[in-house]
Amino acid sequence: MAEYLYCRVSTDGQSVDPQTQMLTKKYPGAQIVSEIASGAKARPMLKALVEQLQRGDVLIIAALDRLGRKTTEILTLIEELTDRGVILRSEREFIDFASPIGKMVTAILASMAELERSMISDRTKAGIESARAKGKIIGRPRTISDCTIRAGIGLVREKGMTITEAAKKVGVSYPVLAMALRTK
Repeated sequence: MAEYLYCRVSTDGQSVDPQTQMLTKKYPGAQIVSEIASGAKARPMLKALVEQLQRGDVLIIAALDRLGRKTTEILTLIEELTDRGVILRSEREFIDFASPIGKMVTAILASMAELERSMISDRTKAGIESARAKGKIIGRPRTISDCTIRAGIGLVREKGMTITEAAKKVGVSYPVLAMALRTK
């Protein structure tokens, strides 16, 4: 069983020293892994550390927010570590995620993450509906002109070409022309 301290700050102007000092007082023999990485960006040192952790190893952090920016991101990592038998401890929150209380907190975080995903989905759907009600076209902008589509439809309906032949002749894909034929 090995102990690892993970310390992270978000910008070059910050220092990991306060986290390192606090954690090394309590865990003097632990190996220190630190990095400067924004919460919104990749954390290569954390990724490498997580990949090397073995069952029974202990990962100690100053605070949960050192692991990521989003609840879902943090929860995913907690669940991965737990499933692999790695013990996670967060000093600010006084939580050992291998303990019964830690497991309860993980369940609460999972519920919060699910709620967060659901609320984001609801807001997105409401925004799309609102935009459509205002006449906005949602989705990828059309790159094929109506004239090209009409030409393809004409080749199929009036000239008797197959959809494949007509699509190739006017320079569109089979699915685009087939859908246009169904809707027009």
